[in-house]
Amino acid sequence: MATSALLPPPRPTKIPGKGNGRVGPIPTHPSLLLLELSRNASELAQIHSRLIKLGLIHQPLAFTRLMAALSLSPHGDMNYAQSIFDRDKNPNLFVYNVMIRGYSQSHRPENALSMFYRMICDEDSAPNGLTFPFVLKACSRLGSVEEGRQVHGQVFKYGLDSDVFIQNALILMYASAGCVSYASQVFEKMDRGDVVSWNSMIAGLVDSGFVVEARELFDRMPERNTISWNCLIDGHVKLGLLGIARGLFDQMSIKDSVTWNTMIGGYVSSGLMEDACWLFNQMPSEMKDLITFNMMIDGYMKDCRFKEVLELFREMQVGKLKPNNFTMVSSLSACSNLGALEQGEWIRAYIESNRIGLDAILGTALMDMYAKCGKIERALSVFKSMEERDVGAWNSIISSLGIHGFGKKAMVLFSEMMESEIVPVELTFVSILSACRHSGLVEEGRRCFHLMTEVYDIVPKVEHYGCMVDLLGRAGLLDEAKELIEAMDADSSVPMWGALLGACSRLGNLEMGEYAAKHLLELDHSDPSCYVILSNMYASVGRWDAAIEVRRRMRDDGIDKLPGCSSIEVNGVVHEFRVGDYLNPFEEMV
Repeated sequence: MATSALLPPPRPTKIPGKGNGRVGPIPTHPSLLLLELSRNASELAQIHSRLIKLGLIHQPLAFTRLMAALSLSPHGDMNYAQSIFDRDKNPNLFVYNVMIRGYSQSHRPENALSMFYRMICDEDSAPNGLTFPFVLKACSRLGSVEEGRQVHGQVFKYGLDSDVFIQNALILMYASAGCVSYASQVFEKMDRGDVVSWNSMIAGLVDSGFVVEARELFDRMPERNTISWNCLIDGHVKLGLLGIARGLFDQMSIKDSVTWNTMIGGYVSSGLMEDACWLFNQMPSEMKDLITFNMMIDGYMKDCRFKEVLELFREMQVGKLKPNNFTMVSSLSACSNLGALEQGEWIRAYIESNRIGLDAILGTALMDMYAKCGKIERALSVFKSMEERDVGAWNSIISSLGIHGFGKKAMVLFSEMMESEIVPVELTFVSILSACRHSGLVEEGRRCFHLMTEVYDIVPKVEHYGCMVDLLGRAGLLDEAKELIEAMDADSSVPMWGALLGACSRLGNLEMGEYAAKHLLELDHSDPSCYVILSNMYASVGRWDAAIEVRRRMRDDGIDKLPGCSSIEVNGVVHEFRVGDYLNPFEEMV
C-alpha cells in the first residue's frame, strides 16, 4: 500500500470481540506460561506448534497471547506473526493493535501504516485509543507528516480527539517532523494536558531551535519533572549557551544521570575539559554510566591527555562498568601514544577474557598499539588473525611495517591488498610511500606514485609529495626532489622544502640547503626547525659567523624551539620527561 493513499471513512466503533467467535476467558494453560519464558523466535515457534497440537490455538486468549509474544517480545518475529495473521480470517481488535504496535517499533514502521489501513477496511474491526498512538509513532519514525495528518483526521472521525494519549502522540509526531506550529495547535486545544504533553512540546521546540519559546513554556508549566529540566538544559547546550545551561543545572534539586551527562557533554564538546572534569568529580558515583566515561575519554583523547584516558579506564574497572568498543579503542590509542605496552597487553587480555570480537576498528587499534610500542611481529600477528579487514587496517599495517624498516614486507602486503577487494585510498599511498621512504626503495616509490595518479586517479596531496621528496632526498637525488617541489603549488609546499632542507643537512649539501631554507622562510618565517638546521649546517662547515647570525635572527624574531618530550612506563605507570627537567620521579622509588 502506498502510505499516502487516502483513508476510507470511519464506521461506528464495535465492541472488540463481538461477532468473531473469540469471546470468553479460558483457564490459563501451562503452554501459555511458556510464552513468557521463551528466549528466541525458535522457541516461540515450538510453542505455536504445541498450541496447534493441543487445539488451543482457536481459543481467543491463547491466540492473542501468542500474537503478542511474536509481535512485542524482544525475541519476537514480525514475519512469523504476519504469516499467522494472514491465515486468520477474522482478526479481532487486539490482534490488529499488537501487529501495529510491533511494526511501529520494528525496522519496518511503514508496515504499521499498511496494517492500520487494512484494519479500517475491515468491517469487523475499528481503531480505538490504543491504536492511534502506535500508528502515529510509526509516522514519527518515518517522518511522514502528510500520512500523520491523515491519521489525525481519522482521530477526529472516530471521536478520539480528546484522548490525552493520542494528543501526546500527535504532539510528538508533529514536533519530531519539525512541524512545531501543528504540534502547538494540538497542545493549545488540550483541555488538561499532563506533564508528558508539556515535556513533548518543550522537547519539540528545543529540537527545532526555539529555545526561547521553550523557556517561556517551561516557566508556565504547572508541574515540572526532571525530564522538563533536562530538555531545557539540552537546548541551551546545543546552542553553546553553557552559562545559561549551567544556571539551570545548578537550580535543579534532583538530577539524574541524563542531567549530569548533558552538562558534561556540553563542556567536552566545547573543549572545556577542566569544567567537565570538575563536574565529573562532583557527579555521584552511582550515576556515572558508560556514556559519562566515554564522553570524558573522548574529551581527553582530543586534548591529547592520554594518561587521564587510562586512569578513567582503570576507574571503570574498579566500578565494574563494562566498556564498549569505543572505550577499548580509545584506551588502546592512548597506550599507543604513550608507548604503554604493559597496559596495552592488559587491555588485550581483557578483550580476550570477555570474548569481545576483534572487528576492523578494534583490531586496527590493537595492531597500532603493538606497532607503536615496538612489537611489530605481534602487530602483524593481530592483522593476520583479524577476520574483518577494512582499508584502515591495511593502511595501518603497511604504515607500521614501513616505520619499522620492513619496506619490502610492506610492498608485499600492498600487492596483496590490491589483489583483494579492498581499493587503495589516499591514505594507503601515504602509507606505502612512507614505507618506501624509510627503506630507501626509490624505484618502488616511483612506481607507487605513478600507480596512484595513473591507475587509481588520485590527485597527490602534500603528504604524498612530502614522502617522495624525502625519499629522493635520502637517496641523494636532490635535483629531482627540487624539481618535484617546484612543480607544486607554492602555498602547499612548506613541508616539502622542509624535507629537502633536512636531506641537504644529512648529505652536507650547503648550497642546496640555503636554497631550500630561503624558499621555506619566504613561505613560513616562523618555523624554528629551519633556523636550527641552517645554523647547524653553517657550524658543521666552520662558518661560525653565519651560524651565529641565524641564531640571532631567530632570537630577535622571538622564535623558540619547543622542548622535546618522552615517556616511559614503569610498573604500569607512565612517566613523562621534558628537556630541562631536573626532578627525578624515580628517586622516591629507590
